[in-house]
Amino acid sequence: MDAAAPANCQESALWQRLRDGGDARAREDLLALHLPYAKVVAATYYARRYHDEIEFGDYLQYASLGLLEALDRYDPARGVQFRTFAARRMHGAILNGLERLTEKQQQIAARQRLRAERVQDLKSLAQEGSSGAPGPPDADRLLRYVSDVGIGLALCWMLEGTGMVENVEAATAAPFYQGAALRQARERLLHAVDGLSPQERTVIRNHYLQEMPFDEIAARLQLTKGRISQIHKQALQRLRALVRDHADWDATL
Repeated sequence: MDAAAPANCQESALWQRLRDGGDARAREDLLALHLPYAKVVAATYYARRYHDEIEFGDYLQYASLGLLEALDRYDPARGVQFRTFAARRMHGAILNGLERLTEKQQQIAARQRLRAERVQDLKSLAQEGSSGAPGPPDADRLLRYVSDVGIGLALCWMLEGTGMVENVEAATAAPFYQGAALRQARERLLHAVDGLSPQERTVIRNHYLQEMPFDEIAARLQLTKGRISQIHKQALQRLRALVRDHADWDATL
């Protein structure tokens, strides 16, 4: 007698319990029975990877999701081996999951690059504003530098098209007046952007609202990346001065 026959009979009984009565324990047993196969499928894709940015655990997670979907859709009466049926589901789940994860990683990397460019300009701008000679004592210059960077970061935060203004308003824990104040401040800041020079306005809108990096803006305007950085700093300097001229406008809410 084939040694696999008892195991096949046991699996058939589990499928019958699951399909006839929706037995949750039978589903758990079937999942445990076929999870090693999901690991094999995940390992096959992991071995073919082109980079190490995505860990094996992610491959296994997607394969497991495909396995769970197959468990819920499989019909033993059709005579198809479960693993043959499940393989296609797992392959699709892995490919779709990797595509979404890769796209998300690319978006995160792009946003990090954007913010790195902004912070670099903010630091440079603050250093220029606090390095005059003769100047105040070192401690005062340091405080001025920190203040300038802080205001600049607050401006960046409110200018972002995907900033936290919407998130604050959506959070149930945030007071209504705080969300309203942030919305009004952002509207005033965007109105101030309209008063910038055409080049400054284009750089600010493209960089913050369209999330374009400096090199792409430079290519569009046929300027150097360094020139775009200079225009960006000029625009922030004017916006920062506007914030300081309005005592009732707290950009760090």
